[in-house]
Amino acid sequence: MAEKPVRRYQQVANDLREKILNGSYPVGQPLPHSRDLLRSYGLGSDNVLREAYKILKAEGLIRRNAAVGMIVQDPSPVVVDLVLHNPTGHGPLPWPECCKLAGLDGRMVTDSVTPGHANQDVAALLGIEPGTDIVTRARTAFAGDVPVRLDEAIYPRQVVEGTPIATERAVPGGIYATLAHAGHAPAVVARRTVRARLATGDEPSRLRLATGSWVLAADQVIVDECGRAVELLRIVANPARVRFTDERMAL
Repeated sequence: MAEKPVRRYQQVANDLREKILNGSYPVGQPLPHSRDLLRSYGLGSDNVLREAYKILKAEGLIRRNAAVGMIVQDPSPVVVDLVLHNPTGHGPLPWPECCKLAGLDGRMVTDSVTPGHANQDVAALLGIEPGTDIVTRARTAFAGDVPVRLDEAIYPRQVVEGTPIATERAVPGGIYATLAHAGHAPAVVARRTVRARLATGDEPSRLRLATGSWVLAADQVIVDECGRAVELLRIVANPARVRFTDERMAL
């Protein structure tokens, strides 16, 4: 049986992919303007080009930037193992340490500290009533200069009232030491869920992903010695750059 001819958009995608992989189109730089590509491939309309872009976006090779067009992404990025169970504590291993193990410079930036009210989902995980006052600390983790992970750490306001956790971007001594000093020493990871889902809201732009990309997501609830939930940590990560890992856990 004769093979089906390769559709034109697939031919264009294959050629663009080859040029990305061989470095003809450098990482971090835009692809040639669409009108130039239309001319070089002899295309009469941009429908074929749009379909080719869809393929390359799904493969993580390009992303759209409204100002300059399609940006080439690293086809073989270094993956950071995010150790979810810190052997010396209850949260993930500090991000700079995870990046160092991967041979990268890493930093975590606190973007905002915001008061609010628990929705039904957050309330159920924290064991509080919907509408209860909470504090949300939003953070972005960078591997080198690339944002690869988004965190939301959510606390019942009553637990962190009067501490830097509730108001300050920098928390001297760290979050868990501050919780302990406030009488809510983290004791147990009561719940952790990990899943893959489609990126939503502003996640694609913040993580420099194509619209419709998949992300890794983890929710973790930590309780104190009395069983009270003191932190809900929500992590969203680029799966091409971050791998969720557990290691050195007691049986």
